[in-house]
Amino acid sequence: MERRITILKLATLTAILAALSFIPMVPAGHAYGNTAIWQIGFSGNCDNPHLCGPPFGLGGFWGWVEFDQGGVGDATVAECSHLFSDTPPLSGAQSFLIEIENWYVAPGSAGPMTFFLGDGEVTIVGHTGGSPMTVPLGAVFPAPFDTGFPAVPGHYSTSEILGFSAPGVAFQYQVVQIPNR
Repeated sequence: MERRITILKLATLTAILAALSFIPMVPAGHAYGNTAIWQIGFSGNCDNPHLCGPPFGLGGFWGWVEFDQGGVGDATVAECSHLFSDTPPLSGAQSFLIEIENWYVAPGSAGPMTFFLGDGEVTIVGHTGGSPMTVPLGAVFPAPFDTGFPAVPGHYSTSEILGFSAPGVAFQYQVVQIPNR
């Protein structure tokens, strides 16, 4: 009897798998669409109290940016600072969700090809002292905002970004240009 149930289960599974093979397969999801022309992953960490004083303090930030066609994009940044202030949002962990409404490339801190943010919205979540809040980009970052990211594909480390390296300090950028878009 048990062997009969096992065979029945196997036959049912085989029938289900066969039926699934006739369902059109959906391509991998493009959660952010297929208009991205640049993506940047970045991180910065500082555990050196002699170099990482106010306004940032000890801690770090980690994030991702997508620059799309038409001057729009998205960014997500998490940061955590320590031993700087007891006043939110100057200490603790925050997350910044950025809707970019105007980005462009111009001469700036990363050289002749630097990404700038002209406009957008920022939603701040975390150690804000209250509920998440959404504000214009200019309320958090001066507009236009020089991101410091080069508009040149490649991997950039601390000495290339800051011009020096030091114990307890690590910065990384990975800039990717998506071809044929």
